[in-house]
Amino acid sequence: MGHEILTVKLCELDARFARLHRRIRQSETAGHPQLQQAMRVLRQEHDKTALALQNRLRHSRTGMAAILANCYGEIAQSVQTATDALRQQALDSGDPEAAAEEKIFLAEYALDFVLQGADRALLLAMEAIDAQYAGQEGDSKSL
Repeated sequence: MGHEILTVKLCELDARFARLHRRIRQSETAGHPQLQQAMRVLRQEHDKTALALQNRLRHSRTGMAAILANCYGEIAQSVQTATDALRQQALDSGDPEAAAEEKIFLAEYALDFVLQGADRALLLAMEAIDAQYAGQEGDSKSL
């Protein structure tokens, strides 16, 4: 079947979630300088993987890639707009403790959004596998 790529992507997802879990735990116990260094490294990694994803979409031969690339750009812009607004709100409040609590709240919901995205990816994967089964059944009926 053509869904072996989904297995590969699941392995990537497992590794990324394990790394996410490990990094959050390390961040909770790290000193301030170590945390700032880890954040710099993560920002660089994020920029690199985001660029790689954009390039893969841009160079893909399927017509769906352009639609996905456009959506990805819109989502990235929305996240940046929200980040800027939240940063400004934190600056305006003048209360560093309240700003830290708001960032924890934001991180909590960002993780909730990741889980929602993972569920959406699962549904899409299941629909793709179902479509392959339906195609195979159609092929066997035409024989």
